[in-house]
Amino acid sequence: MSGQSGIAVLARHPRAAADARCVLGRIAPGDGTGTDMAALLLTEVVSNAVRHSSGPAIEVAVDYDRSAGVITGAVFDADPHMGGGARAGRDETGDEAADVEMETGRGLDLLDAVAGAWGVATVGGRGKWVWFQVHAA
Repeated sequence: MSGQSGIAVLARHPRAAADARCVLGRIAPGDGTGTDMAALLLTEVVSNAVRHSSGPAIEVAVDYDRSAGVITGAVFDADPHMGGGARAGRDETGDEAADVEMETGRGLDLLDAVAGAWGVATVGGRGKWVWFQVHAA
């Protein structure tokens, strides 16, 4: 095996982001920019799941592939649909309309800017996984 992985079921609670970072800390190396970026993205995705989904719990999965130097994080929540707050820097027509006063709604922009890859995988009508990858080094 060329890496480590782990999964945790966490209460859908504001504390879940900190708990998810603990899962990441047990799996990925703690001494690199990639790990810091993975922690940032994991916090964002978990926070979105806590805030915008339903149900008592979320699932967090983390994988560190040593040979490829890639950290993958994924969060499952019980809502199969993505929220409508995507792309804070665009208006309804797709034109630039960044509102620097906005305090929320920048999560997908952050994934675009930092992750090497990311996506959403629905699981029938049960929910969805939001996943991302970053290079560990």
